[in-house]
Amino acid sequence: MLEKLSRRIALGIKRADPDGPGSVEVLTYAIGIKLNWYSGLLLTVLFGWILGNIVGALVAFISFVLLRKFSGGAHLKSLTVCAVFSAALFSLISQIPLSNEGVLLLTAVSALIVLMFAPRNLEDVNPSRLDPYLKWISLAIVLINILIQSPIIALSFAAQAILLLPIWKGGERA
Repeated sequence: MLEKLSRRIALGIKRADPDGPGSVEVLTYAIGIKLNWYSGLLLTVLFGWILGNIVGALVAFISFVLLRKFSGGAHLKSLTVCAVFSAALFSLISQIPLSNEGVLLLTAVSALIVLMFAPRNLEDVNPSRLDPYLKWISLAIVLINILIQSPIIALSFAAQAILLLPIWKGGERA
């Protein structure tokens, strides 16, 4: 659904400005990424509201997205499935109780996975001057939760760390 919508928008942009920058494919990709992000955010708020913890769901969303920006990770094949699955995951994460020991253990395991496998399959195609430091930025983001001690952030980081593991076929969208 999001793929079709992003293509329809890209075609409309090209019809309005045929000589404008970017091909239909490039525009479709860029629009799809934005639609996925906004759809995930809106669905996270909706599911968080349904489960009675909008703030917790948003904390899970923001912490996951922040770590993912620097660490990369595997993708689901469909933007629509990604938005729905992610929003459901973030909303459910906000419902899971975790002891202080559980938070520390999960944070440590996530940090170890990040140290071993980040960055992986980044979405950004443009190289950045931060590229050599992405692993260390990702690790620092995870380790901040040792100070914060948030069960929601620990679970969110663990979910993102799982997507770094080399068990996923390629990790790119097909």
